[in-house]
Amino acid sequence: MADSLLRQWHILRMIPRAPRGITINQIISNLRNHPLTVPDYRTIQRDLDTLSCVFPLQSEKRSKAFYWSMHTILEIPEMEPSTALAFCLAEHQLQAQMPPDALEHLEAHFNTAAELLNRHNSTYAQWREKIRVLPQTQQLIPPHIDAQVANTVYTALLENRRFEGKYLARGKEHPTHYRVNPLALIFRGTVTYLICTLDNHTDVRYLALHRFVEAKQTEQQHEIPLGFDLDAYIRDGNLDFLISDDNLELEILVDKQIAIHLSESKLAEDQQLTHLDNGQSLFKATSPDTGQLRWWLLGFAERIEILKPETLRQKFKETIDKMKARYNDPPK
Repeated sequence: MADSLLRQWHILRMIPRAPRGITINQIISNLRNHPLTVPDYRTIQRDLDTLSCVFPLQSEKRSKAFYWSMHTILEIPEMEPSTALAFCLAEHQLQAQMPPDALEHLEAHFNTAAELLNRHNSTYAQWREKIRVLPQTQQLIPPHIDAQVANTVYTALLENRRFEGKYLARGKEHPTHYRVNPLALIFRGTVTYLICTLDNHTDVRYLALHRFVEAKQTEQQHEIPLGFDLDAYIRDGNLDFLISDDNLELEILVDKQIAIHLSESKLAEDQQLTHLDNGQSLFKATSPDTGQLRWWLLGFAERIEILKPETLRQKFKETIDKMKARYNDPPK
């Protein structure tokens, strides 16, 4: 009796949720990995018939075999409220970061988690209404990504395969065809970037996923360029629109509120803030010379003054002069 119960328990845990399925022969093969007596085909058939009287099991003939699956998710024991909360929070954060197929398989868990929290109305359920994540910069509507393109790209990246794609670069009227060797995905704000190499080239590029107008799977395996490291690629400023290869030795006058902000959220590990008698502070730091840095500094407007380097100060002066000229005349 105990052996039969244990066997049925293992069988129940093997059965996937539809549309996936498992055959009796596959169940027998899997049972050999457990410390129990493996019965014959007919015994497993009777076990499945017995279990289907209690649990949401179904069988479907595909090709020449019957496949067994669950038509709803089964949680034994029931999901804990803390686990349900984790699923609910993860659902919102992982939508863009997981392969569509994997996300689809998790959908039943997400639904079960939401149902459990709503049913129990516990303190964990209330926690969902007490947490919000807001972007630091102006929130923009994400660009549309074709669902078929996304599925192809995610699958190719997951399975280490290349894909054929048509990419419409910014400012171009017609897309360009590439054989794409995917390496990674980076999510930055509302834009998803594919890190890849193209055709037979080995230089690593990044392409905005929403600019792919077509993508088709291939069976060709991808290749990782010699020495490629994703974290090093990011750290080297490749996605920050690097303006020069030389780091900037910044010296900036900042007002009191900006000084407080920079003391709490540092730009660089080597930064220094010296408070001056006039209420301002002298900010010093070393930073890569990127477009992102310049946009960030311009956002402080009149509350900062670039002192060094002189080239950056001159560039800001030119930008301010152009803005002033634009606003000198009434709008047309």
